[in-house]
Amino acid sequence: MNKKHLLAICLLTLISSSASAQFRKPLSSPRDRVQSSEAKLNVGLMGGGNLTTWLHIDRAEADDWYLVNYKPLLPKSLGFFGGIAIEYMTGANRSIGLNVLYAQRNMALHYTNEFFPIGLNQHVRREYDLEAFYPTVEAYVPFTFYFPLNTKRTVMPYIFAAPRASYILKGGGMKHRAINLDINTMDTLGINSVGAAISDSTYRMLNVGATVGLGSEFRINTSSYYFIFKFDVSANMYGLSTFTDIDLQNEFNHLRYGADAQATITFLLPIKKRLQGACIRWGEYD
Repeated sequence: MNKKHLLAICLLTLISSSASAQFRKPLSSPRDRVQSSEAKLNVGLMGGGNLTTWLHIDRAEADDWYLVNYKPLLPKSLGFFGGIAIEYMTGANRSIGLNVLYAQRNMALHYTNEFFPIGLNQHVRREYDLEAFYPTVEAYVPFTFYFPLNTKRTVMPYIFAAPRASYILKGGGMKHRAINLDINTMDTLGINSVGAAISDSTYRMLNVGATVGLGSEFRINTSSYYFIFKFDVSANMYGLSTFTDIDLQNEFNHLRYGADAQATITFLLPIKKRLQGACIRWGEYD
């Protein structure tokens, strides 16, 4: 065998080895292929509707003062919101996020004060209608846990919890109306109404609380990419809240805590993705 024949054999061997390394089979298992294609960072838009109310804790200084029958009034208590959503995957089935949104909050509440004495033999039932409307800037940091229903992870229910903060912007207002009724005859004894702009003196501008919720993620796969849609519902409760320790219309002092329910639709775009079924080149993912 001359040198030309030996050189040709070596060249063919190198070409064969290179082709074999470049076109190996995809990753061995469907789970590995899915994980190799996951994006760590997802960014997108979110929006939806909210239902706002205020919870009351009676701190009446008289034994014969009773606050009862709290009823949110629809559709006056409905609002809307929109904003941006950022999610970072800290593991295959968990993430941490940051959601920042602008929200329009509307609150309408009816409640009753019963057996309030104004004389020796006369008692009054006082019916209240309380309405508020105010724009807010809100942010919360959800910690999310996913539960994949299949290996392709196209549908994944999830639960989440988040600390939450809300700041009330200028431009809101409040209406407060009280009707005094004779508890025996139900005759109207008087009507008191008041309106007020939202300010530091009437509202606690910063609200801090927590959010818990559940939902499901849906992935739309294409040949080389995927998009994420999420739908969830959540409940929010503020511990440091609007109207805490504020006296309105001679109601004595009551603790008022903001609470709301929220339905959200989120669209997320994965920032980085490795293609499913990609070849391995020289021992690394292509």
